[in-house]
Amino acid sequence: MKSSFLAHGKVILIGEHSVVYGMNALAMPITALHIQADVEKSDETWMDTANYHGPFFEAPNNYDGLKYVVKTMMDLAKSKAPIKVTYTGEIPMERGFGSSATVALATTCAMDKFYQLNLPEAKIMEITNHAEMINHGKASGLDAATVNSDYLVFFNKEDGPQKLEEKLNATLLIMDTGELGNTKEAVGMVRKQLETNIEANKKIERLGELADLTMDSWHKQDRKAIGQYFNEAEDILASFGLATKRIEQLQKVALKNGALGFKFSGGGLGGIVLALCDNQEIAKKIAAESSNLINGYWIEEI
Repeated sequence: MKSSFLAHGKVILIGEHSVVYGMNALAMPITALHIQADVEKSDETWMDTANYHGPFFEAPNNYDGLKYVVKTMMDLAKSKAPIKVTYTGEIPMERGFGSSATVALATTCAMDKFYQLNLPEAKIMEITNHAEMINHGKASGLDAATVNSDYLVFFNKEDGPQKLEEKLNATLLIMDTGELGNTKEAVGMVRKQLETNIEANKKIERLGELADLTMDSWHKQDRKAIGQYFNEAEDILASFGLATKRIEQLQKVALKNGALGFKFSGGGLGGIVLALCDNQEIAKKIAAESSNLINGYWIEEI
């Protein structure tokens, strides 16, 4: 018997880093990017991924979150029988697409089906988010909430996810820098500055305010205002040392070619960038002009 679960990725539109400190953020699911977990009986508890094939609990440290998920689910099922978990999918790792949350959710749900536990959603999310804490050192819960949704998510730690159904009637260009981000390192860099610098704390508060302003402007379909909020958020994030030279180059190309706003998404230090555009033609032009700086791009109507 094999049990499977398909989970999709996400992008944070605005509010990364400030969301870790209890402020609001806005994120959206990217259903075109997904990972599937397949669970089946085996002679040995085993993991098959694009990058690792071997005993599950002997996998490298970057799989520690998944080891926690598998151990927790086996304990809940009161089972010591070995299993094999196979991962297939399309999400580039360490780019800001929420790959670690996607894999954790897919594993939790596939094992829930395999063991016929019928866990409540709150428990599944608790396990998924704890895996995120292991992976990133500090996790807001935003990634886990968004990879588990099929709608835009307005989120803070206290209230959890709120559904945002309105359309902005804009085009979002997502570009992959090809540079691996490092959420744990990025969160640590910001935290160090917050501990010693009053100005850094004001900047984090402003990031939270920009997420609130984005939400308000979204209701009004004011994409020009949101473009300005994207640009201000990028300036703040870059001031923490989180923007690479390539991100800065892409920013110049995007704004020169008609983007309403530009920012990176996720932890930073690489990963993906977002350009908010009036239409697909502008998005395609920016992508073409950026072709020598990126590993790929996606266009979403929002």
